[in-house]
Amino acid sequence: MISVFKTNVHSEIDLNQLISNLNHQVPDLSWNIDLSDCDKILRIDSSEDVNDIVVSLLNRLGFNCIVLEVFYTAPI
Repeated sequence: MISVFKTNVHSEIDLNQLISNLNHQVPDLSWNIDLSDCDKILRIDSSEDVNDIVVSLLNRLGFNCIVLEVFYTAPI
């Protein structure tokens, strides 16, 4: 499953806070965030639906986070 989120993570400081918290909360994720994109797009690749966890975590950290799109991929 690939999920795409719009966030307001703007700086390297924000990103470092996100890295430590997201990797601790949901350790088996593959993710990246594009700080150069105007929507600060966060992409997550996961075998499980973690969207609610991610949105809740970012909100608790003081960031806005909105699910834009979810792509379901066939299991390998």
